[in-house]
Amino acid sequence: MTVNCNRHFSGDAEAARRLLPADWPHRQASVLIKSGELDWHLQFHASRKPSGLTLLLLHGTGSSTHSWADLIEGLREFACVMAVDLPGHGFTRGATQRMLTLPGMADELQRLFTTLKLAGQLAIVGHSAGAPLAIEWALKFARPAAPLQLAHIIGLNPSLVPPPLLYTTMLGPVVAPIATSSPMTGMLAFIAANTRMVDQLLDSTESKIPETHRRNYRYLFSQPNHVQGAMGFMAGADLPSILERGKGLQIPTHFLIGAQDTWVKEGPLKDVIRISFPRAKITTWPGGHLLHEELPTEVVRYIQTIIFTA
Repeated sequence: MTVNCNRHFSGDAEAARRLLPADWPHRQASVLIKSGELDWHLQFHASRKPSGLTLLLLHGTGSSTHSWADLIEGLREFACVMAVDLPGHGFTRGATQRMLTLPGMADELQRLFTTLKLAGQLAIVGHSAGAPLAIEWALKFARPAAPLQLAHIIGLNPSLVPPPLLYTTMLGPVVAPIATSSPMTGMLAFIAANTRMVDQLLDSTESKIPETHRRNYRYLFSQPNHVQGAMGFMAGADLPSILERGKGLQIPTHFLIGAQDTWVKEGPLKDVIRISFPRAKITTWPGGHLLHEELPTEVVRYIQTIIFTA
């Protein structure tokens, strides 16, 4: 099957409806797709106008398709939209620790594209850790003669600032197996469901997001599988490798940065982008880490402008 969001495609919509809460955003667009060891949760949204472009939306660590809920209708005005739950996140099932690294996720994305027989023009919008994942996929798989042609990478508050050297060289090997163990993630999920931990984390992003989004984050972090996937992805990220290869990225790349983002701070992030992605264009707006959830209409307009004028 060749997936075109404006045509019929195969996917288990009934299984998705059984898995997702009844009030989950855009639940009617959800399907489960078997690809390799993974059962992917995807949401397909047809373009309202004829379009040869697919927009792939990649959320950040600890998030899911719900993060894009308020952008979908605007994006559908000019592109077919495909949002996915990354391995270990949301309602995608079957992830192993290997898949919770940037190279492993990129491999699984490529396997998914092959399963779907996805072809034509592609633009990837990645928030936070979704941005380095988009770059990893592009460095590994974007080729001039490939059926799927990557036209743009758009990173929103991209997580491109590596963690402190102390963590990566000394603490990482110790913390990772503890944080990703089933007893630990089960305990964290219980704490998240019975305290204000999730709201405090969201407050720390310096983004003012709707209560419906907060409710979805609370639900996700009450699920041990999601907590384990999020912690595993944080433990498995290898940003230095991406930064070392960044100058080889040939795809037009744009980064939108929130000036009040305390998770990925503007100054160090801009320094890293200038060194590792010298051809990328940088835009800074007032806002926090969840900028696209604060200003969905404006971010849709930003994406549209890049696609049609860049």
